Amino acid sequence: MGAVTGVLRSEFRKMFSTRLWWGLLIPVAVLSGLLNLFGGLFTGAFATLSAGDTPPLLLGSLAYSLSLTTVFAAVHGIVASAGEFRHRTVTTTYLTARSRGRVLLAKAAAGAVMGALFAGAAVSTGVLGGLAGSAAVPPVGALLSVTAVGLAVVALWGALGAALGVAIGNQVAALVVTLVYMLVVELLVSVLLTGADPAPFAQFAAYLPVNSGDVALYGIPADVLAGPVAGPAVVELLAGVSAPPPWWAALIVLAAWTAATAVVGWFVGARRDVT
Repeated sequence: MGAVTGVLRSEFRKMFSTRLWWGLLIPVAVLSGLLNLFGGLFTGAFATLSAGDTPPLLLGSLAYSLSLTTVFAAVHGIVASAGEFRHRTVTTTYLTARSRGRVLLAKAAAGAVMGALFAGAAVSTGVLGGLAGSAAVPPVGALLSVTAVGLAVVALWGALGAALGVAIGNQVAALVVTLVYMLVVELLVSVLLTGADPAPFAQFAAYLPVNSGDVALYGIPADVLAGPVAGPAVVELLAGVSAPPPWWAALIVLAAWTAATAVVGWFVGARRDVT
């Protein structure tokens, strides 16, 4: 137990000793604040035009901000883990830890914690930005639920990025592959699957890594804004999928993708020559 704690403490020390974490945290906070500020202004204008109650659209803009935050969490996880291969310090890390699997788990845990920190910053500045833009205060229970799901989703992407960095080893290649997939490839695959026939192929798009995280994030805001009956249709529109699972099932799917990536990282990392 002491050895595991020592490896984990070492990973946190390395993580917080660089400028990477706050270099990514700042744009996360600024971007979320601005997005939700405009969301608040739109909400106020919508309520004025409709002469009705202000809808809690802040939940939706927060979910969108958290969706973007997953990219930053994945990038941090990759750079923090694959950077050791780039700078040739991974050999010392493996020797002191005496277990490559233990190092992988520690890196994934550190990536998850940093992802949760990014999500917390996104929610904090997002709520402040939304309220500054005259958005309605959403129900406290729904806000806490969206925050909890957001923390889980972004933390999973932080862990997935760390595991992927270990699996690929090359920092630049891991970053390029991950960013191209998250921002381009999965979108194209989703479009192809959504228009596919028969229907089961179209439904598979909701179970891809990025889409499963988005479904989990948009599930609760959609239910609050449109109700449990029309909520799934709103999730389909926002996440670009068809027949999405419940938010909790989508969260389990993302956790499964993270675990699968960690298993690949464990097998590849255990056999990689680092001398």
